[in-house]
Amino acid sequence: MADSKATPSMNRTPSSKPRVIPPSEWKRRFPSRKAPIPSSSSSSSSSSSSKSPSSIDVHNVSPLSSSQERPTAWSSFLSRFRARYASLPTPVRRTARLLRTLAPIVPIGIFFSEHVLQLMWVRGPSMTPYLNEDYAEMQTESDIVLVNVWPWGSTWPWNRTRRLERGMVVTFQSPANPSNIAIKRVIALPGDRVTTREPCPRPSQIVPFNHVWLEGDADDPRKSLDSNTYGPVSISLITGSVMAVLYPRMRRLKWWEWENSAQTGSDAQKELGEEYRSSVRDRVAKEAVKIDAPRFD
Repeated sequence: MADSKATPSMNRTPSSKPRVIPPSEWKRRFPSRKAPIPSSSSSSSSSSSSKSPSSIDVHNVSPLSSSQERPTAWSSFLSRFRARYASLPTPVRRTARLLRTLAPIVPIGIFFSEHVLQLMWVRGPSMTPYLNEDYAEMQTESDIVLVNVWPWGSTWPWNRTRRLERGMVVTFQSPANPSNIAIKRVIALPGDRVTTREPCPRPSQIVPFNHVWLEGDADDPRKSLDSNTYGPVSISLITGSVMAVLYPRMRRLKWWEWENSAQTGSDAQKELGEEYRSSVRDRVAKEAVKIDAPRFD
């Protein structure tokens, strides 16, 4: 009976709750024994077990670690993709890395070639001898030129001024064949009077507003399809200006020397002769008519 009094927990009914004996009560009942020191785990377990489900503090519940979190669909997809990618052969992985590097470069290159600078091949004898210098001897070789196709013809985007001068070599959509890009030289500007040549039916032509007169550099008019065939060309059809020749002989095109080629020491005078295209310049009467911008009332 002494043992039964010393351990009342053995006689508790299943419905009774365990009771924690404080140290003072333990010393009073069992003076020859030391009171047990509860560990942190046991105290936490006893305290957690003594709490009812309704009294649990939800703010003290520690969150699940990242390893215990349920993976999302995207992370599962990435895991499967990495596993599949690691199982691929080495050449295939190298090709994939190369394509990943070229992916952002391709659209940049397309934009640059379509809106900034462009390479073009000059075909035909219409611009000889300024371009395609050896066309008479070797008709299979063509010059490769660098064309500035910036929409406003200026280096800076905020300086939106489309400037065309006499002597410029430009590219444009041919009025005779809009799908074809032609290269010709600007001979006259709006308001200039041009004495035409074959096959133009008129002896002279006034260049209207927002148009230019374009001709090839060939002496024979039958070798060039230009404004003498389809008349003045609208400025809206001009797509760019030729800056330099890259092949076969690299050189910069100094178009401003075409009109002033009579000056001593100019490159045009040294390469093409003192009287290069002087007959063309004599056919143009500059600013013969004053032309105002049309008004829309």
